[in-house]
Amino acid sequence: MIGRFKLADDFDNLTPGLKELNHLDDSKHTLYVGVIHATGDRTVEYNQMIAEVQNNGATINPVNGKYLTLPMPIAGKRHAREINGLFFHMSKNGTPTLAKNENGKLVIYFILKLQVKIPARPFISLTQEKCLDLAEPILHEGVVDILLGDSTAGEVLTKVGKTIAVLMKKQMAEMTATPNAPATERNKGFNHPLFDTGALQRSIDWVVV
Repeated sequence: MIGRFKLADDFDNLTPGLKELNHLDDSKHTLYVGVIHATGDRTVEYNQMIAEVQNNGATINPVNGKYLTLPMPIAGKRHAREINGLFFHMSKNGTPTLAKNENGKLVIYFILKLQVKIPARPFISLTQEKCLDLAEPILHEGVVDILLGDSTAGEVLTKVGKTIAVLMKKQMAEMTATPNAPATERNKGFNHPLFDTGALQRSIDWVVV
């Protein structure tokens, strides 16, 4: 025994090990890491759209009508058209809203915006920048395991994928420098830009194909 190498087995494992090692470079195996799952009523495509908007930032303009309607907690998941009795109201600070008179009390259901700008929270880009440093030692260790006949290319890539997926979720948790807008915070009940129901985080995973 010299280090991790068993001299008696080296020649038995070397040829198949080298063949298996080639699978790290050829097209037999491909590792995908990122937003790859549907979660609840969200499709994979929807989760990927949300991830792209959050990572790169976006400017959202109204498609139908003059304003975007941003719901207050009382509105829940309902659209303005689903709530009877709403009327246009200008708040004391000059913010246009959709409100309702409930037992003589003015209740604001929606804040109206001409445009919403979502700042970039680059959790994917930061993961890409850091993933090579994390993957390199796993790959080095994996090469030794493959040559010893103790692992396969697919198993090594699975270890890399798991590590990068954990890193990406960690980056999401650390994206707190740019907080939610006050209305968004009120609606969510807490202030963490990349977390709401947890659906986006649960959609992050890895797969080796």
